[in-house]
Amino acid sequence: MIAVDTNIISTLLRGEVIELPNDELFIPYVVLAELQAGIAAGNNPKRNKPLLDDFLRDKNVTISPGLAPESIPFYTQIYSYLRANGTPISPNDLWIAAECMHLSMPLLTRDIDFTNVPQIILVNTPEPS
Repeated sequence: MIAVDTNIISTLLRGEVIELPNDELFIPYVVLAELQAGIAAGNNPKRNKPLLDDFLRDKNVTISPGLAPESIPFYTQIYSYLRANGTPISPNDLWIAAECMHLSMPLLTRDIDFTNVPQIILVNTPEPS
């Protein structure tokens, strides 16, 4: 199973083809929130909400049950590391990284900010040409 970042799911929902390294996808809690907020604030929520709902119902997609309190030490560790190195990332990305670290799950993303987080395993996918 591999965790997927918001930018990957958004790309898939736009109909772009991405070669996924794993059939089983995990949607971190904060990614789900970002997707739902983006759709609600977007230009066409009536079209995009059903696309997301269909994607989330796929038998190979697992949705995080929520952020566990056990993720907090991972958040703290990553935050402290990034702050000490002068490479902060957004709070949402911190929570995504902390959940991945807590679950020992690699993250599929196109977000280069995560390259500053050595505590997680990244699986990057190239931008389409």
